[in-house]
Amino acid sequence: MPDPRAETIDQLLLDRVSAATDLPESSRDLVFAALLGPQELAAVLGGAVPKTPQPPAADAADDEPIGTYLADIEVTGFRGIGPTATLSLKPAPGLTIVTGRNGSGKSSFAEAAEYALTGDNMRWAERTAIWKDGWRNLHAEENPSIKVRLGVEGHPRGATVEHHWQPGDGLADGTGFLQLAGKPRQSIAELGWATALKLHRPFLSYAELGGLIGGKPSEMHDSLHDILGLGRLVEVEKLLKDARREMDVRRKLPAQSLPALLAALAAHPDPRARTGEQVLAAKTADLDALELLAIAEDPEDGALVPLRKLAALELPERAAVAEQVAALQDALAQVDGLAGTPAAEARVLAGLLRDALAHHGSHPDQPCPVCGGRTLDAAWAEQTGAEIQRLTLRAEDAEAVQRARRETCRTLRNLVQSLPGVLTVELDGIDFADLRITWQRWDQLVDSDDQARVATYALSVFDELTAALRPVCDAAQRTLAGRQQAWQPIAEQIRTWAETERVGRKAAEAYKALHKTVQWLQREAQKIRNDQLAPLADAATGIWNTLRQESNVELGAITLAGTGTQRRVNLDVNVDGTPGAALSVMSQGELHSLALALFLPRATMAQSPFRFLVIDDPVQSMDPVKVYGLAEVLAEVAKDRQVVVFTHDDRLPAAVRHLKIDARILTVSRLARSQVLVAGEQDGDPAARYLNDAAAVCQDGKMPADVRDVVVANLIRDAIEFRCHELVRAAAFRTGKPVTEVEAEIDAAKGLRPSLALALLGDARRLDDLQGRLNRLHPDANRVVTLVNHGAHGTRLADPAGLLDDARRVVERLAQA
Repeated sequence: MPDPRAETIDQLLLDRVSAATDLPESSRDLVFAALLGPQELAAVLGGAVPKTPQPPAADAADDEPIGTYLADIEVTGFRGIGPTATLSLKPAPGLTIVTGRNGSGKSSFAEAAEYALTGDNMRWAERTAIWKDGWRNLHAEENPSIKVRLGVEGHPRGATVEHHWQPGDGLADGTGFLQLAGKPRQSIAELGWATALKLHRPFLSYAELGGLIGGKPSEMHDSLHDILGLGRLVEVEKLLKDARREMDVRRKLPAQSLPALLAALAAHPDPRARTGEQVLAAKTADLDALELLAIAEDPEDGALVPLRKLAALELPERAAVAEQVAALQDALAQVDGLAGTPAAEARVLAGLLRDALAHHGSHPDQPCPVCGGRTLDAAWAEQTGAEIQRLTLRAEDAEAVQRARRETCRTLRNLVQSLPGVLTVELDGIDFADLRITWQRWDQLVDSDDQARVATYALSVFDELTAALRPVCDAAQRTLAGRQQAWQPIAEQIRTWAETERVGRKAAEAYKALHKTVQWLQREAQKIRNDQLAPLADAATGIWNTLRQESNVELGAITLAGTGTQRRVNLDVNVDGTPGAALSVMSQGELHSLALALFLPRATMAQSPFRFLVIDDPVQSMDPVKVYGLAEVLAEVAKDRQVVVFTHDDRLPAAVRHLKIDARILTVSRLARSQVLVAGEQDGDPAARYLNDAAAVCQDGKMPADVRDVVVANLIRDAIEFRCHELVRAAAFRTGKPVTEVEAEIDAAKGLRPSLALALLGDARRLDDLQGRLNRLHPDANRVVTLVNHGAHGTRLADPAGLLDDARRVVERLAQA
């Protein structure tokens, strides 16, 4: 299920995009794409038509989760608790204060609950391994275990979270489970509290209280950021920044790779390299021309033409030459066969006879003008005509033989071209002298009139020509192939650079759009952050105003600022009207109060499933007046939250009593061998706790008597002093006397008698009048005070138990004074 807070941020961004008048259309598209995710952003950057995100459904509000309260915390063998001890709580809104001196085991309850529910403890997070390794109590006779019973709204019998360890287990080796009443066991992870524990952690130790303000500036920023669901802004901004970074890399690549290409072109002899240099010399390179150049054939330069002609030289098939040689030989044989025969003279004789017939036609019946013999009459004419026909046929046969000879010679001549012009020049690296000589021999042979010689030698000379031509052609072709092969890497380099430049130009446009988009988003995101923070900041300011009491530090604006490694929370304050920064002007107690003011609003947000807060030792660094403010703040929070505060400082319970705040006060005490006891509300008075502890010491038969007497005397003195301080504070509270003055008087009253004088006489210096006032208070009061003072300094007590009984009556009378 999507986080409704993220959907809210999406809608806020959509609203701001719609309202922006200075945002280019390209930036609008990029914001929309980033809201839809990385794939859509990549598609839009690739030229896809952008989609418009759909606003979240109107009912997408975050439902308030089921509330959970602490019912009781049962601990065995963990930290300061040995035998099983249980801290029983009321699983409902209200304030519970758990008191006890340092080492009593009270904080072990808080740590146990935190560990059971979260699997960790923030108090130990920054500690060494030795600190963590001491988690097992040395006095436990059972395996360590934690059992936290929860009150769960809608589940009458609640739920239990348990954690158990076996012998030899390390802290992280135990097993835990969750069990709703009447349901099967589940893993603790199934609580579904992982996110809530991060955003609304209900546990706050003293160590964390200092870390909230004094830790890394980015940690507080990120904590508030996550609480408000502002991580969505970071997500969208990161998508756009990552895309911008990628476009920046792409747009710079052509310039980075261009020097290498130019150097390669400059070093290459191919004419195409010169063309490439010319194209790249332009302000904007013609990428189409470069791509055509990369696939262009070797240009027709002076060296290349002869090479190509030489490589293209070819001869006819030998069979064709052999066929013509055979035909010539056959024609010559026929010519030789007709030599000296009538056939050879037939055409001449036929001509003479035709002339005679022509004479006969004009001089019929005349004697032959040549021989003067036979009369050229009709019979002769008929006979001569027949002879002419016969001689003509014989002459045609002879002529056909001659014609065939001539045609054969001509065909043989045409089969092989005359010496090519390319063989008349010199080419570097190719020797074709033998080929030229052989070709000239062929030309001389086929051009000669000695046809018999042609017929005899043509085939052998052709074979020599073929043999001479083959290596020359191969050499020319290798040279051409070498030139092309040498060009191919440059061609590929040109092709690659052109593509890189094409991508780079698109990337440059995208980079500009992304840069504008990121700048706009950062401005608007800052406004959204502080708008969303405002309610929480107002609540924190209200809490601070209650906590600060008489402090002259006024809390100003709380804002989220910076990005990346510079992110921080600005806490502006005014000291007597002068602006300053919280960390530089506030005391430790004030900083802790401020941290508490920031903790409480986030821990009590409606989205948190925790209806309880566990706060350990918040009073330590606070000056007295702020303790009263703390009591009022906790009382206000406890109206709808279960607030459990652990403290060894009696000032908070005292302030609660003075302010008549409805609070449950429990007391934790620790006996021998880590036995921890929790006193009920009726025994929650610290004075009673000290006296009860003294009674336990009296009953400890193993404690040496001299040690026992000193401890008992000091505990009785603590009880009397506490009651005296309560009297002083109560009287001052009734009269409206400033708390700071009261606490100063209490601090100045060093010792038991000055404390009694301050409480009973209003002046710690009236020691001379104290004895009479004590006698009026109780007959045993002076004796108890004297014995306690002596015993605290090492004087043995004759009857510790009897002294304790008398002390109880004196303390009771003090409470009524």
